[in-house]
Amino acid sequence: MGDAHWRELHREPIHSAYGRGADRVTFAMPDGREEVYHLANEYAAAAVVALTPDRRIVLTRQFRPGPQTVLYELPGGMVDAGESPEHAAARELAEETGYRGTVELVTATWHDAYSNGVRYACVATDCTPTARLAHDRNEFIEVVLMDLAEFRSTVLHRGRLTDVGPAYLGLDHLGLL
Repeated sequence: MGDAHWRELHREPIHSAYGRGADRVTFAMPDGREEVYHLANEYAAAAVVALTPDRRIVLTRQFRPGPQTVLYELPGGMVDAGESPEHAAARELAEETGYRGTVELVTATWHDAYSNGVRYACVATDCTPTARLAHDRNEFIEVVLMDLAEFRSTVLHRGRLTDVGPAYLGLDHLGLL
């Protein structure tokens, strides 16, 4: 059926803050009805599977207000206007963890089916601690180095990671699944 039978009729912003928002959007449906959806309006983001020369994964760990718990994360964040996903991943890796490496774009995915946000999955190899940390004022980040087996068993397979999709895509790209 495709998207040719869907047509956006009206969009009304509901809320916007910190580069994220929500819109109330009315669509003409394939059967002629009109339906209202509440959609996330989000910025593009990059997440990076970063490996040290001895194959440890560079992670961050911090409190996340949505689930109200401390979670592990791949280093990453917003892709600024005019910035490539690889540059954003390298910048965020350095700012959040102090590590730099060779960054490569793997692919792009959608945040979810009710969002326009794109998440870029990247990998970085040969990462070493060479940068000065530059956390945003609301970031209280702990940098964690973890070997692959521990990462799989205690973080990835137990739902303790926010960036599961980019993690699997990055590990697959590196031949580490």
